[in-house]
Amino acid sequence: MSEAKVIASDLDGTLLGPDHRLTSRTIAALRAARAAGWTVIAATGRNPTSAMPLVGPHGVIDALVGSNGALVHDPHLDTTVHRFPIDGEHLEALFTSLDDGFPGLSYCWEFADSSAWDTGFEDVARQHEDLMMHAVGPRPDGDVAVTKVMVRHADLVGRQLADRLEPLLPAPLTLGCSGVSFVEITGVGVDKSRALAHIIEPLGFTAGDVIAFGDNHNDRQMLSWAGRGIAVGNAVDAAKDAADDVIGHHGDDSVAAYIESLL
Repeated sequence: MSEAKVIASDLDGTLLGPDHRLTSRTIAALRAARAAGWTVIAATGRNPTSAMPLVGPHGVIDALVGSNGALVHDPHLDTTVHRFPIDGEHLEALFTSLDDGFPGLSYCWEFADSSAWDTGFEDVARQHEDLMMHAVGPRPDGDVAVTKVMVRHADLVGRQLADRLEPLLPAPLTLGCSGVSFVEITGVGVDKSRALAHIIEPLGFTAGDVIAFGDNHNDRQMLSWAGRGIAVGNAVDAAKDAADDVIGHHGDDSVAAYIESLL
């Protein structure tokens, strides 16, 4: 068996099956890894309200990185123990810059315990009610802690939208795509790898001790940061380019098979 260290994995399109659930084989592999001394961390764009029902009941993770690295959640206490919010000045400047530079956008923003959105985001929000989205509300000012801003456009989605927005960012905020129609924005330097480092360093681990799995643009930093970055076969090209290896499709229990090989 390889020396026990850290496994970090994205959820949708990577660790979860096509039905957005953990398969019995994946559950068994993760439990075996933890029993062998490995630290297992889920790293997802989902917030804890959405992610924990999918992984928490199975007892397969030691920590959850949520909202693309904007928070760290303790699954044992079911409590978020750290947040990396967007700087208040950056938040106010973000809305102004995007509104002026690209009319027709609408937004959803994530607070500590809830989310709200513009009326133009309503149809998208209702498709993702598991993401802790509650109601239309006024845009937050810089005095309110916001962990993530989601941006949508009626005609552009995913990477196409991200490419249009990136030059308009008022600061080097982190802009990510995770397979949904909208684009997600977190604070400067806030991505999955930063939150993972926050978790593992007190445990005595470094990036070189991490095997990370991912499939999308919001996994690139994590895959390149980890000692071993693994992209699944269904990953976007940018994730594959950031990874050290490419394995099979997530629908074929490829992550579970890789973990089994470690044991």
